Amino acid sequence: MKTIIKVVAACLILSPLTTLADDESTGPYISLGYNWFNFDDIRPIDDADDFNFAVGFQTTNNIGFEIRRTNADFSYTNASLVYRYNPRNQSSFFWKAGVGRYSDLVTGESNVSFGAGYEHNFGNNLSLNFGLEGLKQFSNGGALDWVPFVGVNYFFGEASKKAAAPKVVQPDDSDKDGVNDSNDQCPNTVVGVMVDANGCELDSDKDGVVDRLDQCPKTPMGAKVDEKGCRIILTEDVSIRLQVQFGNDSNQISNDYHDEIKKVADFMKAYPDTKVVIEGHTDSRGAESYNQRLSQKRAEAVMAYIVSQFGVEQSRISAIGKGELSPVADNATAEGRAQNRRVQAEIKTSVSKPQ
Repeated sequence: MKTIIKVVAACLILSPLTTLADDESTGPYISLGYNWFNFDDIRPIDDADDFNFAVGFQTTNNIGFEIRRTNADFSYTNASLVYRYNPRNQSSFFWKAGVGRYSDLVTGESNVSFGAGYEHNFGNNLSLNFGLEGLKQFSNGGALDWVPFVGVNYFFGEASKKAAAPKVVQPDDSDKDGVNDSNDQCPNTVVGVMVDANGCELDSDKDGVVDRLDQCPKTPMGAKVDEKGCRIILTEDVSIRLQVQFGNDSNQISNDYHDEIKKVADFMKAYPDTKVVIEGHTDSRGAESYNQRLSQKRAEAVMAYIVSQFGVEQSRISAIGKGELSPVADNATAEGRAQNRRVQAEIKTSVSKPQ
């Protein structure tokens, strides 16, 4: 008998929990089962087992009442409240509590009962239940009897389901994208596509072609693309020239050259495979070694400006100082020397026109 109790308890622990639902079913039911009475050792009574029969009524979604009768070498009658964690037409754990009485067991004994179990449903009307119940006596020193049980329940009537809540549709969302018309900056998006907070289709790589139409979804930022969102491949040479001049003995960049340098940065973003070598130059005044260092500083200043102001990767830029060795004008005049104090660069790349 103790082995049976252990098996039932293990089943209760291992039985899977089921999810709650909105089904509701009330009404009468009947049950046929089997009980194993394991009497407390303080009483010299042999354990017994026999069939039991019960009638019950499910009063709400989860609560029911039942009266159970067992006839063995004695009779046992019990009235209990039963609480099912899920609606009765779904598999569920349950607990029960009530009062009962033995008859013809030496003398009649009354008790309180408490128990728990698991009920597995086969459709709307039929279920299998098993569990363990404790019977605490009012007499005989408060003896505690354990009663494992198993049974089959049959519920009368069909289970009813609550009507599903109607789908809420925003009345002012004409294209049904989840963004109200008053906030929708793209009011005619295709039904079912993902949109951003403004109601516009997503463009993950920011190339101007929405994800739904983009056949090249990971285009580098700023690259020129075709109508399919793919990088344009050309078949011609393109180039851009940089020319920045400096004051005498200075590597400070004048704000006047911001737009000139920006054109180079934009070109490099449009053609991400390009790299540039920035050359620094000086006029002929001063020591040659000093002019070499100054020309290097000028080249590095422009390189840092492109990286910090326009976000071009530094790995794509290199700087070299040419000193006074490559003049473009006569160092004998002030105008010529001003032209020689410069940073220059030319970017060329071979590209292909769209197919």
